Amino acid sequence: MLGKLSPEEIEAVLTRNVIGRIGTAAEGKVYVVPVTYVYQDGYVLGHTSEGMKMEFLRSNPECCFEVDEMKSISNWQSVIGWGTFEELQGEIANQVMDTLVAKLAPLVPSETTHAARMGPMPSHRTSTQQGNAIVYRILLRERSGRYER
Repeated sequence: MLGKLSPEEIEAVLTRNVIGRIGTAAEGKVYVVPVTYVYQDGYVLGHTSEGMKMEFLRSNPECCFEVDEMKSISNWQSVIGWGTFEELQGEIANQVMDTLVAKLAPLVPSETTHAARMGPMPSHRTSTQQGNAIVYRILLRERSGRYER
């Protein structure tokens, strides 16, 4: 059965998950990229480093955010939200980083649990962990959710 998620179910999906996708458009291109995030008080909170995502969001802060929960091909929930990107600095950026670390750090495998077949952690992805992260939030003004069960 297909259906619409209630506002409470939408909030729950956004809160439970930590991987979503940001969709942005600039320079005649649409760009969708996966991100780790924390959802809190109507905001998607995240951190990143310089790149196409930041170029696009700085030139056009209107964006969308999407997250899925897939149990099977016929048992899923999906939420999309539309909002405005805002780059953070100072104390608020520090508070957001503390929030991100508190929720996401326990999910990152330690060096001893990292599967050897996957190789070492790439050094080019450590830039957001060494104090030069770009911290941001997206205020979701509109949300929609669907499901199949």
